Amino acid sequence: MRRVFYLLVIVFFMISCKNDKKQTVVEGLAKLEADAKTSPNEKTLKELKTAYSDKLLDKNLNTSDKEKVLERAVKYFNEIGKPDYASSFLVKLIKDYPGVNSKERLKKLITAFDAKDAGDVSKVMKMLYEKKYSEGLYENDISGLETDFNKLIKNVGESIFADLEKTGKLNKKAAKDYVNNCEAYVLVNPDAQESPEYLFKAAEVAHTIKSYNKTFDLYDWLIDKYPKYDKSPTALFLKAYVLDNELKKYDEAEKLYDLFLTKYPTSDLVDDVKTLKEFMGKSDEEILKAIEANKKNNK
Repeated sequence: MRRVFYLLVIVFFMISCKNDKKQTVVEGLAKLEADAKTSPNEKTLKELKTAYSDKLLDKNLNTSDKEKVLERAVKYFNEIGKPDYASSFLVKLIKDYPGVNSKERLKKLITAFDAKDAGDVSKVMKMLYEKKYSEGLYENDISGLETDFNKLIKNVGESIFADLEKTGKLNKKAAKDYVNNCEAYVLVNPDAQESPEYLFKAAEVAHTIKSYNKTFDLYDWLIDKYPKYDKSPTALFLKAYVLDNELKKYDEAEKLYDLFLTKYPTSDLVDDVKTLKEFMGKSDEEILKAIEANKKNNK
């Protein structure tokens, strides 16, 4: 009898722990959700979006918990008629959990793109979806669209620079289309051999138009999901280099340089990283003095 009692105590304790953990996962979200539903203005919606994003950074959450937070965010924003807010969390769901409800999540993302009138990328994603699943859901929507993605993205890429000689400017819309189309391809085809290459090229284009947040997102996607891709070390190097030389965020850059040296100690870029670390934050004059001093020491 006593053994049965102890077993019951253990079971109730385990159930209590699970409930406590579940409460921890959604802690603080319920009030913001209620506020946003009562007053769905830009301020409350952004606060809620930030709260979901912050919750995903909680180190106490496991992979399953994070998936639930993402699903909760998608469901909530769709329920209050804000698919544009839902789309960023949908993208993360598809990126971080490939193969899990992929078809349904891709269809929801296409719906979200349509709702915020993202016509170009929506069409491309519909084409890619049909090529992969052949369901006939979007055949009418993609009539006349180039179905060979290599040709399509090549054409978009060429249009980025089409007027450069005449106007001296890049076509920013074409550049954004290029990036969005590459992302769409990888979301639909995460296991395709070409996917990491498209991410790398998209990051280069995003960098060209100084869309730094997008550039870093693409590099991170490449580094995290395609660690065996031969340009993943270069992606980490370039992210650190941009933070260092273009954004002057030296602390962040130094951390990434150190990470690079730890992760890729045999890379051809190791000497470059060490040199960049040595001269980080110094003026041209200081760098020249350091180089001259090194030459004297090496004689």
